[in-house]
Amino acid sequence: MNATQPTQVLRHILVCALMALVLALQGTASAQQDDVAEGMKLYVSQCKICHGSVSALDNAERVPVLPHWQLVRLAMQHGAGPTMTDAAMPIAPESNDGATLPGALAFAPPFGPHLRGVYGRVAGSVEGYEYSSTFLKTLKGMEWNEAALNVWITNSQAWVPGVYMFYKQPDPEVRRKIVLYLKESR
Repeated sequence: MNATQPTQVLRHILVCALMALVLALQGTASAQQDDVAEGMKLYVSQCKICHGSVSALDNAERVPVLPHWQLVRLAMQHGAGPTMTDAAMPIAPESNDGATLPGALAFAPPFGPHLRGVYGRVAGSVEGYEYSSTFLKTLKGMEWNEAALNVWITNSQAWVPGVYMFYKQPDPEVRRKIVLYLKESR
């Protein structure tokens, strides 16, 4: 064995180890991207109706959040069906003084504050949204992180009885993917 062979063997081992690490990281990144994509689908099917979209394009065109009573009135005025999904349809509701509001206001989420950038945001800090007094008393100033969002969407009423949100998600895998999507959407 000459003096360069151990160096070549060591170099070969290092290259192989580096390639294995790169492949493992690609697999992990791919799996996380798949989870983010699945989280987006879950968010759209379970959260968007009350909180609106978190995509940058949709929020760039977003209108101000209306008080709850106006949003419920928007949904009820449409009258095409028994669900709150009617509030997301392009309608031209009337304001309190009888003037017609822009149809775009019908795209405002019917209940919750927008969730774009919720990860890392201070709870109770979306301007123009009317939080319940019990929410503000219990959570005001808390930062939304993975653990807090996970507990919140597990059962918001169990954590803060009397809040406006009634969503419950018992499946930890669904919660993990939704939280991952919200974290990646900031």
